[in-house]
Amino acid sequence: MPGPAGMTRGEPPAAEGFGHLGPRAGPQSPTPDSLGPQSPTPDSLGPQSPTPDSLGPQSPTPDSLGAIARLCSSCLPDPPDEEELSGILYAPDRPAVLQGDPQVGIVATGIDQDRGFVKLLCVDPAHQGKGYGHLLLEAAETVLRKGGASSVTVGADAPYFLYPGVETTQTSMLCLLERHHYKRVDVNYNMAVDLRAIPPDPGGAEPADPGELGEISSWMEQHWSFWKSEVLRALSKRTLMVTRDRHGLSGFCAYNVNRKGTVGPVAVRPELIGKSVGTRVLLGALHRMRRDGYLSAEVLWVGPVVPYARVGAQVSRVFFVYRADLG
Repeated sequence: MPGPAGMTRGEPPAAEGFGHLGPRAGPQSPTPDSLGPQSPTPDSLGPQSPTPDSLGPQSPTPDSLGAIARLCSSCLPDPPDEEELSGILYAPDRPAVLQGDPQVGIVATGIDQDRGFVKLLCVDPAHQGKGYGHLLLEAAETVLRKGGASSVTVGADAPYFLYPGVETTQTSMLCLLERHHYKRVDVNYNMAVDLRAIPPDPGGAEPADPGELGEISSWMEQHWSFWKSEVLRALSKRTLMVTRDRHGLSGFCAYNVNRKGTVGPVAVRPELIGKSVGTRVLLGALHRMRRDGYLSAEVLWVGPVVPYARVGAQVSRVFFVYRADLG
C-alpha cells in the first residue's frame, strides 16, 4: 500500500530469502515432524543428514548464525550477511522462529497479531530437488497455525524484513507457493539510485541524534506509527536524517535500517505532502550515503514512483506477495 506521504510504503501486512526448491519429496524423505521450531546450534550443523533430534527446539548461537549466512550465500542472489540476519531473525521485540538445519535448509517465521509470515526460506543447492522446500513450508504453516495465525503471507514482513516479497526471478519459489495454493495478493518493487549522479544536496536535512529519541518516538506515533520501529532502529544506528521547521520535525528518511545500502521508510508531516520536503530529506540521506562510500542505493518497497524518479531512481526489482489461509 503506498504511503500517503508520497514516499515509501504503507502499513505493513513476510520476505523472500528463498532459494531454488525442488519437487515434492518421496516417502523416504524427512517429514514436517522432523522440522520443529528451533534456532540451530553447532550440534545440528554437521555434514550428516537431518534427524528429528538435530531439528528439534534449540537456542540460537553465533555459530548457527554464521551457518545460516553461508546457506543464504549459497542460494540467494542478494544474500544477507550475519549482522543483517541477526537484526531480522533475533530482534528482541520480534524474534523469529527458525526450523530446519542450515546444512540443508531452513525456514523462519513470525506472527503479528493473527497474521503469520514466512520471513526466509532457503534450501542448499546440494539438497534441492528432494522435497525439502515443501516440507519446510508445511512445517512453517504448522508452527504459525499453532501460534494463532489465521493466514500466512510470504513477503513484506515489516518492520524487520529482508525482502518485500518473492522476487519475480525466483521461479522455483513462485512455483512452490502456487503448488501449495498460495494466492498472489500484491506486487512490490524497489528502485535503484546511482549515487554518482544524484542532484545537489539542497541542504536542510541533518542526522538525528539518539538523544532525540523521545521527540522522534512521539512524532512517529502521531503521524506514522506503523514505521516507528524501523525509524527508531535507524535512530539507534545513526542512519536517520530529519528536517525541521518552526513547528518541529517536518520529515525523515531512514537508511541502512535492515540491510546495508538501502533507503526507507521516508515520509513528511501529512500537511507537507507535495511541498518538496520529502525530496529535501531524501537527498540529504542519499548524499550522506555517498559520503560514506556507497556508489548506489536501493529504495525499498516503493509507493509512488515520482518522488524517487526526481532524483534519478529507476524501478530495478519486482516482488510478488503471496498469501494463504490457515483455517
